[in-house]
Amino acid sequence: MSDMPSAVGAGEPSGHGLRAIAERPSRTREIYEELRLAIARRDLQPGSLYSVADLAETFGVSRTPVREALIDLAARNIIKFERNRGVRILQSSAEDLRDIFDLRLILETHAARRAAENLDEVTEAALREAFDALELATAGGDDLVYWSSDRAFHRVLVEACGNHRLSEIVEGLRDSILVKGATSSGRTRSLQTITDDHREIFEAVVGRDPDGAVTAMRKHLEQTARQLLKSEHSSP
Repeated sequence: MSDMPSAVGAGEPSGHGLRAIAERPSRTREIYEELRLAIARRDLQPGSLYSVADLAETFGVSRTPVREALIDLAARNIIKFERNRGVRILQSSAEDLRDIFDLRLILETHAARRAAENLDEVTEAALREAFDALELATAGGDDLVYWSSDRAFHRVLVEACGNHRLSEIVEGLRDSILVKGATSSGRTRSLQTITDDHREIFEAVVGRDPDGAVTAMRKHLEQTARQLLKSEHSSP
């Protein structure tokens, strides 16, 4: 996250000569999520340059939360700043997509197996809640809500491994897919089809079936990769 000077609060200095940091407003996170979705849907085109001022005007906010959100995106290699010009959305390649999904297959099938093997009441409850949210998002048809619910479902499975570094790596890989400017939902696959994939994973994990969980996760990721690659190849 950003360490912009504007984030420093006006609290009293501590005994260490440091001052309290004000809590970041949720507006920055909202803009961050909106920008990520816009990149995924190619509302913001890969390779194109955008002005921070223009983006702030579009959102109807000051430049500060937009700049902070963009700094976070740059840290994840989704965009890059160009001095005195603005920000550029990074370009994509089919080879990058293949590499990303090769890694996700290794990490997330492992996570699905571990989740099924070691499922406890807390994780099961979190997974049920995440899947219920995914079904509600499917019915609602809102891309941003669905996307957030999808990520939450996968996050529960990965965090069930108890490996914080693994969770961070998978989150980074998912963000890297957004750089490709492609998402299978609403373009090459329906939300319901994607939810059906997740149902198979969910049922295998809560059924304590490690092999079934691996098979379902592999099927889901391979299908998603094929559709994203198809979309990438057909893009202008």
